[in-house]
Amino acid sequence: MSRTYSQSIDYLYNSRPYGKIKYGLYRIRELLERLDNPQRAYPVVHITGTNGKGSVAAIMSGAFSAHGLDTGLNISPHIVSFRERIQLNGVFVKEEEVVRLLEKIQPALDEMDTKGEEFSPSFFEVVTAMSFLYYREKKVDVAVVEVGLGGRFDASNVIDSALVSIITSVGLDHLNILGDTEEKIAFEKSGIIKGSCPVVTGVTRPSVLKVVSDTASNLNSPFYAYWRDFDARGLSYSINDNTFDYSGERKLKSLKINLNGEHQTVNSAISLKALEVAFERLGLEFREESLREALRRVVWPGRFEVLNFEGKEIVLDGAHNPDAARVLRKTVERYYPQRRLTMLFGSLDDKDFESNVRALAPIAGKVVVCRVPNHRSVHPEKVAEVWKKYSDNVTYIESHEAAFESLIRSEEHVFLICGSLYLVSEFRNIFTGAEEYAGRH
Repeated sequence: MSRTYSQSIDYLYNSRPYGKIKYGLYRIRELLERLDNPQRAYPVVHITGTNGKGSVAAIMSGAFSAHGLDTGLNISPHIVSFRERIQLNGVFVKEEEVVRLLEKIQPALDEMDTKGEEFSPSFFEVVTAMSFLYYREKKVDVAVVEVGLGGRFDASNVIDSALVSIITSVGLDHLNILGDTEEKIAFEKSGIIKGSCPVVTGVTRPSVLKVVSDTASNLNSPFYAYWRDFDARGLSYSINDNTFDYSGERKLKSLKINLNGEHQTVNSAISLKALEVAFERLGLEFREESLREALRRVVWPGRFEVLNFEGKEIVLDGAHNPDAARVLRKTVERYYPQRRLTMLFGSLDDKDFESNVRALAPIAGKVVVCRVPNHRSVHPEKVAEVWKKYSDNVTYIESHEAAFESLIRSEEHVFLICGSLYLVSEFRNIFTGAEEYAGRH
């Protein structure tokens, strides 16, 4: 059966229910076995972390491409389009390729489905297999693979060895799945560490760092920690123009990056250390000018991204867990000092949104709460009631379009849209004129 692109997307989201998480690696292992294990055809950089993993993935894939390597990038979730999940040298997979890849693995899916629901691959497992297959077909030199959730049982954790494993940060998110302490979450994320394969981390809290370092030690894996083995120092911060020094295997002065926030200096340092390790293992020359160019060009949508729309300045940031919300507050204070921003906020039902609200309240002026365009949205009235504990200028408007219309007509010049990557995704595509709205599933 030949599908169109939109039918393929519909099949993935609805016949492989997008919201359904399936534990265990036996399905993805069987699926990849049926495809002759494409994930073994190229070296993999494997990245997990509560926050920062997407930024690190974007920086690293850009740096590899700038050095002339054909580079696959697999991310989750997407902001711009489903096609963003599977990239080659920064270019989204084509619609016809999505159709073809799905058709290619359909016979394996059909056979596995006959064994019952327990053996039927999930949305994320199918997309992971599609990306691994695509990278083998394209004969990539390296693939940068972002973990979807956790690490130990994530569908991406079927690679036998890693060029380098990265744990960017550990914070409280997905507590019902990963555990209710940072140490338990660190254990899950440390599940991506492979025997004798180097590990780079940005984790600094001693008890959490110990979980990661002990895992690496038990697996005989070289271990590099932020502050101890490498570091970065921010020199100047202005919107889309930030400068820092890096100190690791080499010292690099006055590097420029357009990703905003002090946390992106840390993410850049993690990326640079991992690149040093990767280039050494690949036996390739690390070219400083290529690296500088890659850093200047890196884009990571929806993470303190500043866009102009109808004469207004709009800051987009998912900030969907407490750590991310605290970082967002700090970043607003850095770029908009002594300002309280008008905010459009929405949340999904698996998030500790009260902690997010508490973190963001000091930078909030007027707050408009709306529904996130996703079936897991918390009702805006419920979210608004929580906001009212911390702020005295809160309203809710059910529709996200109507909520935004009310803001854009106001006298305010700067707006912050946050609380959910799905909300950010929807608005970003409206602002940029993208045809495929990414956030509605």
